[in-house]
Amino acid sequence: MIRNATNTTRTLIASAAVALTLGGAPQLFAAQDSRAPQGQAPAQQPPQQQPPQQHEQQQFKTAQGQLTRVDTDARTIAITSQGAPMVFRYTAETKVVGGEKDVAGLATMTGTEVAIQYVQQEKDNVASQIEIRARK
Repeated sequence: MIRNATNTTRTLIASAAVALTLGGAPQLFAAQDSRAPQGQAPAQQPPQQQPPQQHEQQQFKTAQGQLTRVDTDARTIAITSQGAPMVFRYTAETKVVGGEKDVAGLATMTGTEVAIQYVQQEKDNVASQIEIRARK
């Protein structure tokens, strides 16, 4: 038993001497500190938290009403829905269903019934799809 302890001590001293010679003392001591005492499980590190997702799943809403204005310079479309005006920003990805190929083509369709699927992004309502319901 003493012989095993002596061999283990010599091995540790030799390992420490090599590590010091190679400049690895901090790694040697860090490795020794992270070992759990014999018979105990190593200490568990707390789980890493996932960073918040930037693009959390957005909830789509739908507004229906009469088209009142399309501003191609500001990239907005306005409707009157239940007597109240609503303004939506549109992007190159906004789809137009039921007639025109793009939002700019709606500029001559004032008074047409439309349904706009949109998401709220900060203070803006951003249209993802504009459906032409009934032409006027």
